[in-house]
Amino acid sequence: MAIHRDKNLWDDPLSFKPNRFENGDQGEGYKMMPFGLGRRACPGAGLGLRIVGLTLGSLLQCFEWKKLKDEEIDVLEGIGLTMPKARPIVGLCKARPIINKALLH
Repeated sequence: MAIHRDKNLWDDPLSFKPNRFENGDQGEGYKMMPFGLGRRACPGAGLGLRIVGLTLGSLLQCFEWKKLKDEEIDVLEGIGLTMPKARPIVGLCKARPIINKALLH
């Protein structure tokens, strides 16, 4: 049995109920595992995690980042499967000089 159809974990696992995921870690949606487990796990999980790390590393390496306001960043999560922020993070990014050289040549 697939992990997302386990009757021990989910109330009525065979029904389509997107509202399960609306309460963040309060509701049933907290039991969801994005890449699955076992034989039916996503074959692209490793690639997906590597791409996210590579992208984040490239953004940090290639740009200088500054906060626009001198206040603490709110890291609370909003509602949704993609983990949006409750309040968007506003900042300024500027390409580092070495990247400007690379883009011009």
